Amino acid sequence: MPKADGAFRLDKQALPPLALLPYEKLLGDTLRGFLSELFFTSAGVVMAYISRRQDENIQDLIASSAELFLKPGLLHYGRHAAIESDWGTPPNVSISMVLRQATLTAAFRVVFDDSAIGVHIDRIDFTGGPASADDNLQRFATALAAARLAGN
Repeated sequence: MPKADGAFRLDKQALPPLALLPYEKLLGDTLRGFLSELFFTSAGVVMAYISRRQDENIQDLIASSAELFLKPGLLHYGRHAAIESDWGTPPNVSISMVLRQATLTAAFRVVFDDSAIGVHIDRIDFTGGPASADDNLQRFATALAAARLAGN
């Protein structure tokens, strides 16, 4: 959907189910190293930061987990995180994040539990007007490639 400033938004709530799946796969592949670092961070530490609303510590954790894989300053904490837990089961953690690159901004959540981690895109704002579905996906792939550090 077009925005007033000429940007174009892909919004999860305005799209059919699974429409963002190809974008999530590209984002997950791009963030693989970062996600591994984040997943192996002590769950107790992450949950303590979330429950105490220590936003600066969460941002620091994100920055340090990303520093070997992504260009500095592109990945940010979205200022919302949650822990969901039922008695006797491992907790699920969700951390909202924003990837800001020159040609787009992607808002997404990193979701993990005791055995898996993944990404769920909420929206992508592209600079410039709308393009075909294939062109939008290619623009997203190009922006993600530009966000990576050389060799990753």
